[in-house]
Amino acid sequence: MRFGHLGAFIGLVLLAGCASPTATAQPPPLPRATPAPTGPSEEAQRVLTPPGLRLDPRVRPTRQAVMLELDPRQEAFRGTVDIELSLPEPTHALWLHGEELTVTASAFQVAQARVPTDAMPVGEDLLVFVPREPVGPGSVTLHVEFTGHARDKEDSGVFREQEDGRWYAMTQFQATYARRAFPSFDEPTFKIPFELALRVRGGDEAFSNTPVRERRADAEGWTTVRFQPTPPLPTYLVAFAVGPFDVVDAGRAGQRQVPVRMLVPHGRSAEARWAADVTGPLLQELETWFGTPYPYAKLDVAALPGQQGGAMEHPGLVTFGAQLMLGAEAQDTPWRQRTFAETQAHELAHQWFGNLVTPDWWDDLWLNESFADWLAFKVVARWRPEWSGELRRVESRGSAMRADQLVSARCIRQPITTPGDIHSAFDAITYGKGAAVLAMFEAWVGEEPFQRGVRAYLSEHARGTATTADFFHALSTVAGRDVGPTFSTFLDQPGVPLVTVELQCPRGAPPRLALEQRRYLPLGSKGVEGAALTWRVPLCVRYGVGATEGRACTLLEGATGALELTEAKGCPDWVHPNADARGYYHAMLRGDGLEKLAARGGARLSVAERLVLLDDARALLGNGELDVGQALGLVARLGTGDATLVSSAAGVVDSLRADFLSAAMQPHRARFVRGLFGARARALGFVSKPGESEDVRQSRPTLLWMAANVGADPALRAEARRLTLRWLEDRSALPPQDADTVLLTAAATGDAALHQRMRDAVRGASTAHERELLFLALGGFRDATLARASLELMLAPEVDTREALPPILLGQLTEPTTRPQAFAFLREHFDTLRERLPRDLSTWLLTTGGFFCDVAHRQQVADFFGPRAPDFAGGERALAQTLERVDLCIAQREALRPGLERFLTRH
Repeated sequence: MRFGHLGAFIGLVLLAGCASPTATAQPPPLPRATPAPTGPSEEAQRVLTPPGLRLDPRVRPTRQAVMLELDPRQEAFRGTVDIELSLPEPTHALWLHGEELTVTASAFQVAQARVPTDAMPVGEDLLVFVPREPVGPGSVTLHVEFTGHARDKEDSGVFREQEDGRWYAMTQFQATYARRAFPSFDEPTFKIPFELALRVRGGDEAFSNTPVRERRADAEGWTTVRFQPTPPLPTYLVAFAVGPFDVVDAGRAGQRQVPVRMLVPHGRSAEARWAADVTGPLLQELETWFGTPYPYAKLDVAALPGQQGGAMEHPGLVTFGAQLMLGAEAQDTPWRQRTFAETQAHELAHQWFGNLVTPDWWDDLWLNESFADWLAFKVVARWRPEWSGELRRVESRGSAMRADQLVSARCIRQPITTPGDIHSAFDAITYGKGAAVLAMFEAWVGEEPFQRGVRAYLSEHARGTATTADFFHALSTVAGRDVGPTFSTFLDQPGVPLVTVELQCPRGAPPRLALEQRRYLPLGSKGVEGAALTWRVPLCVRYGVGATEGRACTLLEGATGALELTEAKGCPDWVHPNADARGYYHAMLRGDGLEKLAARGGARLSVAERLVLLDDARALLGNGELDVGQALGLVARLGTGDATLVSSAAGVVDSLRADFLSAAMQPHRARFVRGLFGARARALGFVSKPGESEDVRQSRPTLLWMAANVGADPALRAEARRLTLRWLEDRSALPPQDADTVLLTAAATGDAALHQRMRDAVRGASTAHERELLFLALGGFRDATLARASLELMLAPEVDTREALPPILLGQLTEPTTRPQAFAFLREHFDTLRERLPRDLSTWLLTTGGFFCDVAHRQQVADFFGPRAPDFAGGERALAQTLERVDLCIAQREALRPGLERFLTRH
């Protein structure tokens, strides 16, 4: 029962309990506290004022014991908590977080006395406990008995999944979902030890953050598993998993030789080989970097069954979606393996950043996620140099900059004032921009001092919480200068600096670079050009004078500045404005600086430095500073060789969307793309060959997609159909890493017969990976009738919408020909689709309108989603960014179309 305001529940006492979970072997009841017979006193009523976003920081929990009775086959569960508290004064009402929980009994224990207590729900996620007489000051214990819900096909709180007829129960508490599992102080600032016990059915295994302390079976067929107390943790890092998991021993790892295990759904042990092989070495790499051992007693890594995605860094029990963590030998791909390793490096970095030291509040989430992303790139680059981890950092930087160009973009360190702000903080700004800014300041401070500063920060705040100010203090102490004011200009304001660089070679004086900075604003932006946003930008350049190369750095602190190239032995032939691709800024070379750099310096640049130039070209094309011919000429010069460069070049070309052109110009666009990518694509072919380099394998999907689909290459399309028909007969006919590109290409021009073959294959698919491939292909059909039939699959009773909706809906929204029908279908069935998705993931539906590039559909998006956005966590920000993306596309289409058409008429 939920109440919207205080007056609705004053004087009410919730005494009725829920039925116990139905089971063949019913457990004995948990002990019950005696409920109180009357309502709260007048004094208690007077003080029953709900807290705002945060609970009263003066009331401090010191320890919490949790006992849950859980059968994954049943939705209902029940439990008890005992929370030890330190109260600063006599207390008439205690506020805790609790969502979808029914309190059946509660009482305060004060020394040897039990104080009867009334419990009432308030709003969506609060519980208030009112003792019959004030309790405190000093130490007291609150005992609560309650029931809750483990939803199926969810992904937060306590949730359940079924795989091959077996049921599993799992948790995901970040950011604010522990309150769905048990009453608690569900904020990161409250970091305390937890003692967890799980009462589970015989045949089910139970796992949590710490090793098992005691396991005791009873006559009713249940087993109580008690775990060792945790070190101090915030609620969002508490985790458990229950079900018929298989356990794969991965040996021992790290300086303390902690046991490492892979926990996998029943019968899937063989699929965990890669995860088991790479986890220990990655842990050791991180221990080396941090200079301290892994800080927990064990390391279990659990593959969660069903449609769970991503991963979570719980200490001692890291969790992954099974499709990311597990790979059957015959179907596994290098991309899946690499993605797991990179993600695992991120989650293991959290064991120090986020777990050992936790941000005090969500506005410092970057102290978790930015650091984990940044360090994962470094660790993987050291562990597997051939994977070019440094380039992944630059790729991530480019993606973050495209999110950061929006006026509605948030800051890395955004003030948190509403629950929606918490959910909005998990985005490309916190992760990608934060990691890129850390890389820039690591270079500015120096790699070795930066590492010592990080170690000092962790040492000082171990087992506790910390803030950005604490991190700045540690780093400044080691660096010997106050880094906070410079660092903060990137943390506390949104946007990307655009630095203009002009080479000047005055007679009788060293060459110099005249510098200017302003906020980068794309065409159509509602940002104010003259707004006084400036950054303290650490800026390094490389230059060449004949065969000699040089490097120079400065800190650009104001709107203008200069950098003298005092070591240059003449006027440079070329200047690269972002040495080593470390700077978080777009750069624009004045005059003929870009042409000289591409012609004379291109061969001397690292892949990362070429990659950052392509990112800049895309940005300068988007704000009108670079014309189409210049941008695409740079793509032709720099976008070859390395797979990352090929992908970035394709991104520049694809940013000139098909929507920008009339139907008559589409063949010209296709011919240009075939000319740019076709020869290399045809030479590679769709199918991997023995002995190919990693780089060739990574280049293939981009080259084939651009040539066959954007470039409409008829021969490649025919080859894709032939290969697809073979694959539908024999799944081993294609290497696993090639199947998605082949099937998608065949679907783009597929007919009704091929569509039916794929639908039949979905029904007979034996693995989640196979269904994923087929749904992806079914989202690629462009014939209107077939596209509609694919959309209807998302509503089919036998189809899991979580599995089908992203590839089908997004696949159609990305294509101009199928976009209007897909969006109309979404609006028609919005409520049904939302109900079939996890409630805490459905906010992203508000972003689907961002693919449009015309005024009429923009209005449809605003009219449909506008009234609905407040119902989603972070919905208003998501919709604002969606509409801004449409506005930018409309403006860029109008501004760039004339030049684009002039360029393409030559092809």
